[in-house]
Amino acid sequence: MEIRPLAAPPPGPQGLDALGATAAPAAPADTQQTSDAPASSAALEPAVKLDIGTTDGKARFVQDPDTSTIVFQVVDPASGTVIDQLPSETALRNRAYDSARETHKPQTGSLSRVA
Repeated sequence: MEIRPLAAPPPGPQGLDALGATAAPAAPADTQQTSDAPASSAALEPAVKLDIGTTDGKARFVQDPDTSTIVFQVVDPASGTVIDQLPSETALRNRAYDSARETHKPQTGSLSRVA
């Protein structure tokens, strides 16, 4: 049995050589802008903006008494109310519920409950 190609490759450069041959030559520095291109020399803005300036609140770390977890809170300095916190109140309640449930599990063992 003989293995042969189905079609002959086209004549000319192949692979990376073909890419270099079809690429447009670099224009000189003085003729880079054409009349079709916008005449904007401003740099592009970043895709993501991060503002790490001061916030209107005061940051503090406290320990939750039910779960002994360290909680990060942002507090309004004028009123003293919590604006935001990590972990959330819901997550802290779930942790407290799970730990309370663990302490009230019935003990399973080899003890007989019949006297």
